[in-house]
Amino acid sequence: MSRYRDNVGKFTEVNTAVLGVSVDSVWANKAFHDQMGVDFPILSDVKKEVSREYGILDEQSGTARRTSFVIDTEGIVRHIDQARDAMDPSGAIGACSMLKKPGGQ
Repeated sequence: MSRYRDNVGKFTEVNTAVLGVSVDSVWANKAFHDQMGVDFPILSDVKKEVSREYGILDEQSGTARRTSFVIDTEGIVRHIDQARDAMDPSGAIGACSMLKKPGGQ
């Protein structure tokens, strides 16, 4: 999360919103948000509906796999990073930059 926090300006440059989503409670996400000093929302998926819909919920453990999605203005998933790759925002930044270019979407 800290690498997304540190690179949020690069997302802003390509007219992209950054949202975090966690299966933790609203209160736990608020504490984490404040602790990390991020300036984008961290949404609570405590019912695990979003994580299940996106296919990233580990039903056995009840946790969501670390994943980042780039979703275009039409709601189409254009890029996915998972596991360690999801911790590095460069793939998502690159995908967002491509979407902004003519013919990129």
